[in-house]
Amino acid sequence: MSKFEFSPLYAGTLVINDASSLFKTSIEMSIPFRSSLGAIENAALDEFLAKNEAFSKQANKSQKSEYSEDLKLLEKERKSFWKEVNRITKSYVKSADPMKRAAAETVQAFIDPYSMIDDLSLNSKTGVISEIMGKYRQNIKVQQAAALIGLDTSFGGMETKNVGFHTLYNSRNDEYAAHETPSTLLKPATVASYNQFCTAIEQAANLTPNESIITLFHKLDELRKTYHALSGTKDVPPVDGTTK
Repeated sequence: MSKFEFSPLYAGTLVINDASSLFKTSIEMSIPFRSSLGAIENAALDEFLAKNEAFSKQANKSQKSEYSEDLKLLEKERKSFWKEVNRITKSYVKSADPMKRAAAETVQAFIDPYSMIDDLSLNSKTGVISEIMGKYRQNIKVQQAAALIGLDTSFGGMETKNVGFHTLYNSRNDEYAAHETPSTLLKPATVASYNQFCTAIEQAANLTPNESIITLFHKLDELRKTYHALSGTKDVPPVDGTTK
C-alpha cells in the first residue's frame, strides 16, 4: 500500500469558477518546487500549465458580467466585516477585563476553524460564511460573547452582505450560463491534466521522495480536501469516470 495517497476529489464535478480557482492555486503552489521535481513531474506540470492557460482564458471571458462590480463591492464589504471580527476578537483576548477576555476567547475558538476563508473562491466563501452564520445562530454562548465585545452587529453585517452576494452571484450565473460552453468544452482536458499531475506527484512522493516533494504533496492534498468539502459530490464519481 502506498504511504502517500491523495484525498479524493472529483474535479470534473466542480463548477467552472471553482475548477479555475483550484487549478490556478495548484499551479501557484507547484511552481516554486520545480527544481525539486523529476522529469516526469515537470512534464506533467508543463502539460497542466498549457491546458489550464487555454481553459482559464476562456473561463475569464465567460465570467464577465454587468454584475461584477456590485459583486466586488459586496465581497469587499463582507471581507471587511470578517476582518473586523478577527481584529476586535484578538484585541479583547488581551483585555484586562476578565469577562470581555473570556468572551473574546469564546469567539476566537469559534472562528479559528475558518482561518482559510480568504483563500477560497468567491462562491465557495459564500457557503462557508453561511455555515459560520448557521452555527452562530445556533450557539447562544457565542452570540452572547460576541454581543459583550460588540461583535453582534459585525456578524450580522457579514451575514447580510453574504446573502446579498449569494443572490447577485446567482443572477450573474443565469446571465452567463449560455456563454459557458467554450470553457466547458475545455474543462475535461484540463481536469485530465490536473489529475495526471497529481498522480505524478503522488507517485514521486512514494517512489522518489525528497523533502520538497513531500511538502508539495501535503500542500496539494490540503487544497484537495478544501474543494472536496465544498463540491457536494458526496464521494460519487461523475459520469465521465473522473476519479480524482
